[in-house]
Amino acid sequence: MKYLKVLAFTHKQIELKELGKLVICQEDLTAKLQQVKLHFGISEIFYLSTCNRVEFVMATSQPVDKEFAHKFISFLNMGLCSHYMGTFLDAASIYEDREALNHLLRTSCSLESLVVGEKEILA
Repeated sequence: MKYLKVLAFTHKQIELKELGKLVICQEDLTAKLQQVKLHFGISEIFYLSTCNRVEFVMATSQPVDKEFAHKFISFLNMGLCSHYMGTFLDAASIYEDREALNHLLRTSCSLESLVVGEKEILA
């Protein structure tokens, strides 16, 4: 569990209409995640995108901090201007180890949802 990391962008810190700028289109998803894994030396990565959140769950021994988040989002080449990049980085939530597991469990139980009890994550 010591390699479990989550980089999360959610409705709690970012307006819903802005979250869409972080969504990876389905056609590009597999290729982009493979490129990210190779570039950053990430052994496993999972992408979660709903109307309320965009999250990257990964297994890596390297530290995941704001600097890593900046490099990570920049590498994904989402076409963000510096204003949006700064906004998203300021709003990013980073979880590691037990805190990451707790976040994932709370998210899957919809305790982190805009509407508590919705089934979008597990559906």
